[in-house]
Amino acid sequence: MKKEYTKLFLDAFLLGIIGVVSAQVFTFLVDTAHHLFLERLVGFNGLVPGPDFTPYLVPISTTLGGLISGLIVYTLAPEAEGHGTDAAIKAFHFSEGKIRPRVPLVKMIASAVTIGSGGSAGREGPVVQISAGIASLYATLTKRSVPETRLLLLIGMAAGLAAVFRSPIGAAMFSVGILYSEVDIEAHAVLFCLLASVTAYALNGFLVGWAPLFKVPDFYITELSQYLAFASLGICAGMVASFLPEVFYRVRDLFRALPIPNIFKPAIGGLLLGLIAMKLPQLLGGGYPWIQAAIEGKIPVNLMFVLIFTKILALSLTVGSGGSGGVFAPSLFVGAMLGGVLAHVFQQPPAPYAVIGMLSVFGAAARVPLAALFMVIEMTGAFHVLGAAALSVTISYVMQRFMAGPLKYQSLYEGQVPTKFESPAHRGEFFYDVLIGTKVKDIFDPARKKWLLIPEDMPFREFVKIFHQTEQHYFPVVDQEGRLVGIFSLNDVRPYLNDETLWDLLIIKDIARPRVITITPSEDIHSALQKFTVRNIDQLPVVADESPQKFLGMLSRREVIAFYNQKLAEIKRQRSPISI
Repeated sequence: MKKEYTKLFLDAFLLGIIGVVSAQVFTFLVDTAHHLFLERLVGFNGLVPGPDFTPYLVPISTTLGGLISGLIVYTLAPEAEGHGTDAAIKAFHFSEGKIRPRVPLVKMIASAVTIGSGGSAGREGPVVQISAGIASLYATLTKRSVPETRLLLLIGMAAGLAAVFRSPIGAAMFSVGILYSEVDIEAHAVLFCLLASVTAYALNGFLVGWAPLFKVPDFYITELSQYLAFASLGICAGMVASFLPEVFYRVRDLFRALPIPNIFKPAIGGLLLGLIAMKLPQLLGGGYPWIQAAIEGKIPVNLMFVLIFTKILALSLTVGSGGSGGVFAPSLFVGAMLGGVLAHVFQQPPAPYAVIGMLSVFGAAARVPLAALFMVIEMTGAFHVLGAAALSVTISYVMQRFMAGPLKYQSLYEGQVPTKFESPAHRGEFFYDVLIGTKVKDIFDPARKKWLLIPEDMPFREFVKIFHQTEQHYFPVVDQEGRLVGIFSLNDVRPYLNDETLWDLLIIKDIARPRVITITPSEDIHSALQKFTVRNIDQLPVVADESPQKFLGMLSRREVIAFYNQKLAEIKRQRSPISI
């Protein structure tokens, strides 16, 4: 094993441990804020409003939480606003994997206040930005290169997610796949992310237990009609997932256009959310207790239908206003409610529909169908519905791609680029691959053009006679045995053309450059371009591999560039025949 691989595996293990610590601290802060704001102030325990529940205090809690979050974020680290995952994605693509050291702490406190005070947001985004920020700081302290910094960023993300959501495989797949809006991943990072996520998952299990986040009864899908029903769920989930990002970012745009200081915008979003939540307290927080209730069939179908749309609005008001929180949990909430409604329509048990609805909505809206599949299945332990879930999320993803095409906002994550081909993180890699993979013999054809060879003992006057009869700009010089011994260009002879008294005194050998830069057919065009730049020349003599003085012809810089552009166009056409 290469030394750098061993080092990265040790990094992954260490970041896995750090991910658990940061996730536990963040969870503690969220729980503390929830206790202070919702339980003590509002009298709301997160599920059924008790006798101490005071509805008119809900807007006070959400507004106060938004105000505190806004003050913290916009005073200390404005990049910590929003859902966090997008900031980590943009750091990978556009900032060389670097995140300011203060961001993790600011994000942790601001998100805990936002979620704990009742903001309709989840923990995924904050955890991603927190763990990615710590990984970026670790890369800086250990003086890592830019590619390693980007890799450590993904490793940190996987560790934090696995600790919070108890999803080792899903967290790793999320980290390597969330960067792209089409089906593409950072394949080289998979093993390192898996090690970090498994490490975090195992340590978290020893600390808080191994049970999945949601309890789901066994349910086996054995009939064709059931698969048809889940295909229908995929279609509906794709429809919901197509307008979820559009609503979210349109509300975000409205808040950005408000002519007031950014510090106060999360408070306004919190106030509007609180007014709605006075009648629908189910919208407060990430909503995990209500997801469990939907799985167990304890929510009336008409309420679930209303919650599908109001949760999207609540998420948009909380995070779109500049509040600090994630979009994962609210998306799962929407999917669970959608699944519960369709379970009622098909007169089926709600559990599998709620679970599959969760992963289908988020997988399509976030453009990570595979990661969502693994994450939700691991979070629920519902491995017995894996086949139906895969069917539904695939249909949902394709449906979302089709319906969101004309819309301005097509994914929950703005920072995504379509594939690695468009990522600044991989800029130059494809160029290098093409150059290394192409040989001179793939471009050069010795029979295509006949080149004028100049004997080294030719008088310069004789050369002037033939000079006007050729379009060559470079002239190979050979000895009596036809061996290449020099070369000259029009620029080299131009000073002598104006002085006819020198024509009878000079021979070509006096003018030619004896040190000839040549290239062979077996060399790659990367080497050719390097040689072109040595003397800033436009053509290179091609000589035989077996005989470095046997002239075969000339290779031009223009030919190489034209061939490269042709190959690049072919790669663009071939990399994804169907954009999906």
